[in-house]
Amino acid sequence: MDRDQRLSFVFSKCSYFTRDGSYWDSGLNSLKKDFPKFDYSELEHTCAQHDAIIIVSANELLKKDTEIYTPKGVVVSFYENLSEESIEIIQKIYGKDLLGFVDVSMPALLHTPLFRRILLESKILGTGAGTGEGHAHLGEILKQNLLELQRVKKIHEKLVPIREEKIKGISLYSKFAAGLSSGGEFFDIKKNRNEVAIIVSCTKSYVTSSIVLGHFENFQKKGDLSKAGFEYFLEELIEECRELELIDRDEHEQLQLDLITLNLKTFKFEGFHFGNGRYFSNGKRILSENKLALNENSFEDAYYEGYLKRGERLVFASPGTLQNFRANDERDPVDRLILEQFDNGARELLNEVFFQLKKNNEEEFLQHDASLIYLEVDANAFIQI
Repeated sequence: MDRDQRLSFVFSKCSYFTRDGSYWDSGLNSLKKDFPKFDYSELEHTCAQHDAIIIVSANELLKKDTEIYTPKGVVVSFYENLSEESIEIIQKIYGKDLLGFVDVSMPALLHTPLFRRILLESKILGTGAGTGEGHAHLGEILKQNLLELQRVKKIHEKLVPIREEKIKGISLYSKFAAGLSSGGEFFDIKKNRNEVAIIVSCTKSYVTSSIVLGHFENFQKKGDLSKAGFEYFLEELIEECRELELIDRDEHEQLQLDLITLNLKTFKFEGFHFGNGRYFSNGKRILSENKLALNENSFEDAYYEGYLKRGERLVFASPGTLQNFRANDERDPVDRLILEQFDNGARELLNEVFFQLKKNNEEEFLQHDASLIYLEVDANAFIQI
């Protein structure tokens, strides 16, 4: 079943107290844009079984003869005030089934953020938003995903020590080493006839990684490689992560993201740099760590651009690469390692950096995922002026 089909509310007549019967319309109807299959309706009988989230008044719940079935959870409404004693009674009765309280003396639109969060949780977990079943289900999924992710990382590292791809006029190399920390790094490549784009993410949780990968997939199918297309991708990603409280306006390391695009005719490169990664070109560092949190108000500050000539290279060292050296209490050797090997070719550079990362590491995995990307324009590439 499509999970969106489960997203529905039912509300009792008493839930809006003395307000007009259409009170909930303004607070719930606006959610249909993001949840097309979401619906809501009036609750006929409070004792009926409903595969929906129920909105009822505190007065109804506190009646001794009232039975409310809450397979998806309950939202409790009150008018202007509710005593602490009543809150404690309701919390004790419904426990994790209690999704929140709403004051219907206020405009219904003020409750939309709460309803949106409930729907997002229900959609992602695929079960009751507050019953505890969903969280247990998600925990089991994440546990299995973690085991599978570690297995895939291990296989990828052994079978694909260096990834190499030839694209019109350029050579693209990358190397990855798996880490033990949650979240981790992922990167993807999207290309068309005139451009190639690289997206690199670094997160602190597997939930965030899952959200990012979902947006990667959508971007692969229909993403626009223009600056405006990247901004739209970022806006959509930011909105969902913010709704789920996975990112913070002041904490840039919760989700670090780098977008790199290269025009295959002019060899102009441009993108957005959010995080602790570094960029190198022409034998020097051209971009340092960016402490800006992923935020739509920071797009212009995070934007960069430049040009590559025949035979020139662009190298990206991920946040995890730097973090691993720091975790080993080493002085930051990244610049020295990359710049010393800059003219020796992709394999020499990538292998030397990862040798240094692993030489003092006793574990099978590094502490953090680490990635290096090396992009080189062919010596005989045709450049459109």
